[in-house]
Amino acid sequence: MDKLLKDLDNVNNFDYQGIAYFWGHEYKHALRDATPKQRVRIQNAGLNLGIDFLTANKDAWYLIAKVLNRDVNQLVDIEEVA
Repeated sequence: MDKLLKDLDNVNNFDYQGIAYFWGHEYKHALRDATPKQRVRIQNAGLNLGIDFLTANKDAWYLIAKVLNRDVNQLVDIEEVA
């Protein structure tokens, strides 16, 4: 529990350890099974690219799919994303 609380303070900076959630509801199912290492890669790349993970958007979905090595359409119907 201490690691989670500490990691909550690190969300949206490069000290994030991949334990706490940094994403919105739309990404819940795609990221809950991601490893902490994958979560760190996604969050850090998102910070570098200015991608928002709190609201659904195509840039975030494509980044998540790339890091998880999955087809984006396996995660979401990308044509329906705002």
